[in-house]
Amino acid sequence: MKNKNGYTIPELLIIVGVLGLIALVTITKVSFAFSQINNPEEQKELTNTLVEQASIAYAKSKKEEFMEEDKYIYAKEVASAGFLFEKEEYNTLKIKIKYIKDTKTFEAEVVE
Repeated sequence: MKNKNGYTIPELLIIVGVLGLIALVTITKVSFAFSQINNPEEQKELTNTLVEQASIAYAKSKKEEFMEEDKYIYAKEVASAGFLFEKEEYNTLKIKIKYIKDTKTFEAEVVE
């Protein structure tokens, strides 16, 4: 009887091929994710969505103040109330908050 110590060449080639395929897929997915992060238009859209959602939460906390008519505020006000992190770009970001009576909800829209 012959003792087998180790792997044959075809087994090693299959293992290297599978590891190479996993590395290729992983690198492709990670590079795509980073390219999306560095896209300035995508960043602006995500920032606007975040500010709009935080503004809705802020308006709900001060319901009576925002129910009467459409109101314009700056994102800096929302940040100083603790609904957003303080950022320099929030100083000039203007938001329109609107109360919808039918559904009793708030809408927020970033207007620049």
